[in-house]
Amino acid sequence: MSNGNVGTFKRAHFVGEDSFAEWARPYAALNLKPQTLRRLYDQQRRDVVYLSEHYQVAINKQLRHGFAGSTIWWLSIKRIDKQPIMDWRDLQAIKSQLCGAEAEAIQLFPAESRVVDTSNQYHLYVFMKGTRGKFPRLPIGFDDGQISDHEDDTPWKQRPLDKVSS
Repeated sequence: MSNGNVGTFKRAHFVGEDSFAEWARPYAALNLKPQTLRRLYDQQRRDVVYLSEHYQVAINKQLRHGFAGSTIWWLSIKRIDKQPIMDWRDLQAIKSQLCGAEAEAIQLFPAESRVVDTSNQYHLYVFMKGTRGKFPRLPIGFDDGQISDHEDDTPWKQRPLDKVSS
């Protein structure tokens, strides 16, 4: 599949949304607290959802966080076929299409006590605006970019980039 060609995203509009009781019915076997289910239901109704040929992305633009003066969007990403992603180029392309090429994001690998691992779903936290009103540069990572799109006699290997159709 993809390799950075994630398709064209369009905003999803859900018609005839389920009532809370209808929505919660399939989750009964999980034995979640009613307030947890209500919070998840409200979040799903609030999030902006985008769909492409390959992916569904829910964006929470009202994320509570501890980075004063920053606007952070939470992207919850899954493949339409529910299979694992872990193609870095796909996650990069999704972030760039929906948030901007110069936005920077992190993926958190939390303490074991905070792990949520219930499906093939991935989460990016995108720093949208800092104190100066522009995309902030995170104080970690590489200073300059470098892209390899071929396999050759170098000490590293990378597959060719897919041609992204327009």
